[in-house]
Amino acid sequence: MVGICPWHDDSRPSLQVNPERQSWKCWVCDIGGDVFSFTMRIEGVDFREALELLAERAGIEMPRRGRGEPAVKTTEKRLLYEAMSWTSQKYHEFLLKAAEAQAARDYLADRQISADSIARYCIGFAPDSWDWLQKLADREGKSREQLESIGVIRKSERGTMYDFFKGRVLFPIRDTQQRTIAFGGRVLPGVDDNRKYINSPETPLFTKNEHVYGLDIARAAAQKIGSVLVMEGYTDVLMAHQFGFTNAVAVLGTALGASHVRLLRRHTDQVVLVLDGDTAGQVRATEVLSLFISAQVDMRVLTLPEGSDPCDYLLTSGAEAFQKLIDESVDALNHKVQVATRGVDLHRDTHQANQALESILQTIAQAPAPQASTPQAFRIRQQQLLTRLSHMFSVDEADLRTRVKELRTGNRTPAAATPVVDERRELQPLTNLETEIFEILMAHPEIVSKAIREIDESLVTSSTGKRLWQLYQESHQLGHSVEFSSLLAKIDDESLKLLLVNLDESSYNKASSTEEDGSQRLSGLIGAYQAEQIRAENRRTASRLVSDELGPEEETEILQDLLEKERIRQGLSSPKDG
Repeated sequence: MVGICPWHDDSRPSLQVNPERQSWKCWVCDIGGDVFSFTMRIEGVDFREALELLAERAGIEMPRRGRGEPAVKTTEKRLLYEAMSWTSQKYHEFLLKAAEAQAARDYLADRQISADSIARYCIGFAPDSWDWLQKLADREGKSREQLESIGVIRKSERGTMYDFFKGRVLFPIRDTQQRTIAFGGRVLPGVDDNRKYINSPETPLFTKNEHVYGLDIARAAAQKIGSVLVMEGYTDVLMAHQFGFTNAVAVLGTALGASHVRLLRRHTDQVVLVLDGDTAGQVRATEVLSLFISAQVDMRVLTLPEGSDPCDYLLTSGAEAFQKLIDESVDALNHKVQVATRGVDLHRDTHQANQALESILQTIAQAPAPQASTPQAFRIRQQQLLTRLSHMFSVDEADLRTRVKELRTGNRTPAAATPVVDERRELQPLTNLETEIFEILMAHPEIVSKAIREIDESLVTSSTGKRLWQLYQESHQLGHSVEFSSLLAKIDDESLKLLLVNLDESSYNKASSTEEDGSQRLSGLIGAYQAEQIRAENRRTASRLVSDELGPEEETEILQDLLEKERIRQGLSSPKDG
């Protein structure tokens, strides 16, 4: 089956799905795998999360990991999702239809939030009543216990229940599968409440620092554009989408943390932090720099004019002006330099200049030392910055590198800034022989037992080949299936899954164009390889014979050995056999 690939602008269907082989591949993006790798990529989750997500869809209970509080069962969690969906819909209907919601409708109109945005984001309103939702639940047969579990009704200190979001405009917070998991509630202007915004408490469905607002809608655009805009407010995101910036999301009333960085990195390689132009905004950017630097994420800082938020700026200046600010956004490290050196005379104020330089180098040192897996763009940016700092501060570049190395050695990365691990690994290419062996085994799994008996492990030399060979051996020894789809399901490495899909495709093409069965192909391949090894050894021996480095006795012995091997190869008897 073929379809439109969700990861590039696909005008001609290039995503192929093979139900029989349980695999998929996009030839343009050169990605592929099985249902787990597809789920990991489309949902932006790791292997375990993909496993849990698919198990939940299939109604299969997953065993708990580790110790702690008992996990919520799949069936119970499904009921909580249903309760949250019902609640969200009732608040949305109240906003649209109830006379008591006119003030909320006026507020959204004043903010120029369109009817399309209200519908798309399912914005709602909770009436100014302590028990409206509870009474509605009773009338419609909904469980108050479930409503308490999802945090929309709470118990007061006196033990009485009350509607948590009374009198607030509600912005549903959804996961990447577009399931409502929480709410953000804004008090109406003019209402005497010192809490302008409140979010749902943490529940079995919702952990504040693991989600961002609007990602369910923005992730497709973020993946295609290659960047995500991170804002502070719900209405900022809504207005950004209305103006065509569909890759905008917002944090949930909390500072950006390591969990947010990991979440965003699953969907894009670049994060643009959109900040108000006040001092507090500059401080917030500096505070999160180390998170992005340590995770080697391309972070850029967009600073709005003082007194503006994204919503207001878009309404007053328009999309073109906002796009210009995005294009001019500053690389995180350059932003650090600007902030650290602001107001400092680098040539006269030696003390402050040294402090500024040390602060900048401390930030650079948050990134781990470059490895083979370090993105090339990140290496280049760091190299360019060190060269720039050398000129700015009149310090030898080699001394700057030495200082960064010293700071890295002394650094103890805090838990909150744990580097994000990129699960995509670079695989060592298979040798031509390994490729042919695995293609034969893909097409003819019935001869795996014969292959394990007859193939010398020394024939498998690449690290990738060894991993695949070990997979075959372990599966065979445990009595598990060695069919392609079964092997694919045993792998959680995205790159290795893609390699298997490619091998399966090429093996199918080769198997359909040859009359030999799998056993004959394998025997012929091993025989040809062994013959080539013998010829190579003979060439090396012949080279030694003409090199004048051997004595007469050793030369005679080698010649006799060569003759004996040739007689055996041609099936002739040895002179000593008569």
